[in-house]
Amino acid sequence: MKPSYPIITAWGIKAGIWTALCGLSLCGRVLGFNPPERIMTVHPTLQGHTARPLRYQPEGGDFVIENGAEFFNRPLYGGPTAFRADAGDKPEISLYLPGHGGNVRMGIRTAGGAKWLHEAERIVSRYRPGSMLYEISDPLLGEARLDVTVLALYEDEGILVRARLNGQCESAEWIFAYGGAGGKKGKRGGDIGCESQPVGEFFQLRPEYCKDNTFAVNGNTFTLRSKPASMSGTCPKGSQLRVVDAGKWDNISELMDSISKPAERPVIIGIVRLTADKSVCLALKRIQEGTKSFDGESLEDLFEKTEQRRKEIAEQLSVQTPDPFINAAVSALCTAADAIWDEKQGIVMHGAAAWRTGLLGWRGPYANDAIGRHDRTRRHLTYWAARQNTSPVPKAILPADPLANLARNEPSLHSNGDLSGRHYDMNLVYMDALFRHILWTGDLDLAASLWPTIQRHLAWERRLFRRTFGPDTLPLYEAYAAIWASDDLQYHGGGTAHASAYNYYHNRRAAQLAKILDQDPAPYEQEAELILQGMRKYLWLADRGWYGEWKDLLGLQTVHPSPALWTFYHTLDCGAANSLEAWQMSRYVDTQIAHIPIHGPQISEGLYYTLPTTNWMPYTWSTNNVAMAETAHTALAYWQTGRADKAFSLFKGCLLDSMYMGLCPGNAGMTTYFDMARGEAQRDFGDAVGIGCRAVVEGLFGILPDVPAGRLTIRPGFPYSWERARMQHPDFVFDYRRGGRAETY
Repeated sequence: MKPSYPIITAWGIKAGIWTALCGLSLCGRVLGFNPPERIMTVHPTLQGHTARPLRYQPEGGDFVIENGAEFFNRPLYGGPTAFRADAGDKPEISLYLPGHGGNVRMGIRTAGGAKWLHEAERIVSRYRPGSMLYEISDPLLGEARLDVTVLALYEDEGILVRARLNGQCESAEWIFAYGGAGGKKGKRGGDIGCESQPVGEFFQLRPEYCKDNTFAVNGNTFTLRSKPASMSGTCPKGSQLRVVDAGKWDNISELMDSISKPAERPVIIGIVRLTADKSVCLALKRIQEGTKSFDGESLEDLFEKTEQRRKEIAEQLSVQTPDPFINAAVSALCTAADAIWDEKQGIVMHGAAAWRTGLLGWRGPYANDAIGRHDRTRRHLTYWAARQNTSPVPKAILPADPLANLARNEPSLHSNGDLSGRHYDMNLVYMDALFRHILWTGDLDLAASLWPTIQRHLAWERRLFRRTFGPDTLPLYEAYAAIWASDDLQYHGGGTAHASAYNYYHNRRAAQLAKILDQDPAPYEQEAELILQGMRKYLWLADRGWYGEWKDLLGLQTVHPSPALWTFYHTLDCGAANSLEAWQMSRYVDTQIAHIPIHGPQISEGLYYTLPTTNWMPYTWSTNNVAMAETAHTALAYWQTGRADKAFSLFKGCLLDSMYMGLCPGNAGMTTYFDMARGEAQRDFGDAVGIGCRAVVEGLFGILPDVPAGRLTIRPGFPYSWERARMQHPDFVFDYRRGGRAETY
């Protein structure tokens, strides 16, 4: 019997009609069809048109596809800088420096002819988090198979490619070509869903990109010099290296025939003999101050060292469960968590590809504590704390800025206590990460050093965002550019449930810390109690059984009765609802938020879902999206409610949607295929990475530390059918077994 959840009714249809009336192109979904990357076209999500195939299958921790169609859809990040290598279903690599740093294309030549690898008859592509592996079979190779592995370097900005011939094939040669460092950046770093073309087209080599490139060859090494960067290449001993004409790039035979001809648009080509069961390696890296060239004979050692580092990152947190989709997804989350870290600055970035910039708050910083990288969380927290505004507290709040239509008040926002200095304040999310870090670590030295930061922040919140209601003047807090969806949220000064819940939780935690640090907890205990009273009296809709989204400050002070997902999960995450209220609010999500089924030929309908963020009409950006982080955070709230089956249905649904059915294997992206306006956009986005890690550790496995209180709560949220589950975490090992009527922890 199928559950009676609403499935894509007025939400998708009205959104599509609205945007069509605005003059945007309107496209329906074709049952079972998973189209290529969308570029800013409108796709309503319609009932009966949601089925999609699994693009990627989990296999031994890998994300596997056979004869996939996409180029450059899977980033490999290497070290914690902005460099990345975009590999994909097809075995060709685009380098991003930032700016396009050229392409590496590979081929084979035997007695039967020559062919680029992406044209081979059978290509099995594996994303093994942090690397891409290709198994190439083709009539040119006979019964043999060519295996190619691509890794990004960790100590330098570059890549390693290893090719290995498995089986006998007479006169087989590996061909590689490189060039086209033109520096093209795009609008948002060449990320999917963000550019004027799909990334598979956007990063294709074009001959004009090669015009200002020059090559110098020295034995088995070469140097490319271009405006974006200089690159050093080291090839296997015995390689034949020649400069050829990029105008012949698409035809391997013509490209090789141009070896002896002048090349105004140069690329370099290398040819090396393949011997059965012996590897050959190619290394490319950016030339920077202090860069040393590789020794061709040491590339195999470098490969093993790099592979070991990749494995350590991917297994920072590892799980073994009966579900291979979950097991592979956790490794992908660990790799993405490493990718959003910037070592030089010591902060978590907003995204790994698009928006690879440092922004205060957001949910990316949650990842490091969840996977045991507490040192990184500490550095992130202290970096931003050092930037807190400590100027004198203003005597009065300035009026709203008429130049911003009274919607902003930047001078007051950026006053004593503000941490960001930007329009996106995100102070609440930063503070949440700080308190949760202390719960994980019990780092009282950090807590003591940041106590003034906490005090200034809470005073800033009260000064700017605290609103009082009713004759008893109970407080609720306004939200201003404080969460993921803030781009188009407007509360007109009213008191919101999610910002009030944040402030309730933070005052509670401040009171807990104050006692430990010999400070006065009373002001924070009192404020927390008043906020909770205000929420229950002025936001709780007793006749419906949920918190309203917000209460107007002006006019009739109406409570707006249709909360968003963030109102559900923040009130649960912050402890602002008791167990009955939590259950009632979860039923609101069950019955009032459209459930988008995640299903297709390999996945039965009715098992897994994802969610839009609201049921609000009409569609506008950031108020009604389908975003991985929002579904994952909602799943965490369901686990916190005690509804493990529903939580798992949502969490696995969002993993299938982004990591297995989407364009990019193992992707923790921003919006997904079902987002009406953007579709799938922005790979390995900080919010999805951070809350995805928390959902695994705190939700699915139910590990909840409170080190200052000396307490560890374990409340697993496993599906009932699981008889075993294990987590290897840097802080602990958790092992669960069930046999008959006995459970062992």
